[in-house]
Amino acid sequence: MNNKQIVPAFAQMQKWMLLCLLFFCIGCNRRDLTYYETAEITLTVDWSQSGLNGMDEAAHGATAIFYPIDGGKPKIVLMGNYSQETVRLQQGVYNVILFNRSFTDFSNIAFRGNDGYETLEAYNKNIETQIDRNTDTRIIIGSPEKLAAATLTGFAVTEDMLGNYTQTTYGKAAHSATAGNERYALHFVPQKRSHEVIAVIRVEGLNNIRSAICRLDGISESIFLATGKTSGQSITQEFPLSHPVFDENSPFNGTLTATFNVFGIDFSENHRLHLEAKLVDGKTVFTGDYDNVKVTEKDNGKGVITIYVEATTDKIPEVKPEGGSGSGFDVDVDGWGDEVDTDIPIE
Repeated sequence: MNNKQIVPAFAQMQKWMLLCLLFFCIGCNRRDLTYYETAEITLTVDWSQSGLNGMDEAAHGATAIFYPIDGGKPKIVLMGNYSQETVRLQQGVYNVILFNRSFTDFSNIAFRGNDGYETLEAYNKNIETQIDRNTDTRIIIGSPEKLAAATLTGFAVTEDMLGNYTQTTYGKAAHSATAGNERYALHFVPQKRSHEVIAVIRVEGLNNIRSAICRLDGISESIFLATGKTSGQSITQEFPLSHPVFDENSPFNGTLTATFNVFGIDFSENHRLHLEAKLVDGKTVFTGDYDNVKVTEKDNGKGVITIYVEATTDKIPEVKPEGGSGSGFDVDVDGWGDEVDTDIPIE
């Protein structure tokens, strides 16, 4: 075989090799386009109705949980940006719960029933049991932080939604091929799942009190995030009183206040308040139990509802202040906490 015969054969072999390589590359690209398994969904959140302090809560982020209605394993999305995030979902139908922070970011709240949309429950985790005569009293010793949640049911990811992103590797896509399409966007407006309580306790003989705590019964132990309904279990909330305010022209009588959060409180039942006060002599402890507790709701006109608890105690006994200052209650109230807005709703 001479050189003239070798050159065409070699050229023909190169041609076939290039054609094979081309078909191989086309086959690979087609496989990538055909076997997308997820759709990219954009989550946006409007926290304006949540009762949360946006600047404080933003640092904690948020959590979205996608529950497949077929009973599959929930997909948990931790949102570093608590107002917007993207998530990739497989084909299916989902119920969704979104709440502020994460399962482990609360000091006084824990969660149970995490595997089910309807069973996910937030509860007070700082509870102790005290034996009071013939009953065991369960007492919350740390009120829950503020909690808000939003829900969505029946969100469907269909086959034609898969592969809507431009990036084929794992991670966030730089740009969605369907940006602006409402099929690929979910918007949430979280609502309160905890409520602020302001307790106002009227005291005759306030000048004789050094420090005081109260316990209020009929408080809901937990709340279901999907429905906003509280559990049937009620417990007692313990809270410290602060900020003494004396009546005008009176150095003896006035009010003490407290602000704390609850998951719920039953307005239909009578509530009992227990007061325990350490007096200024440093040794006397005054206690009292009261059934004349008034629990009301007040709307500030902007849809923000605050629960008010009002009660009046018995007269606090006169004692001689420790150290013999002779002035009863010290007007320096730096140790009593910050001032609380205690406007009482007028009927």
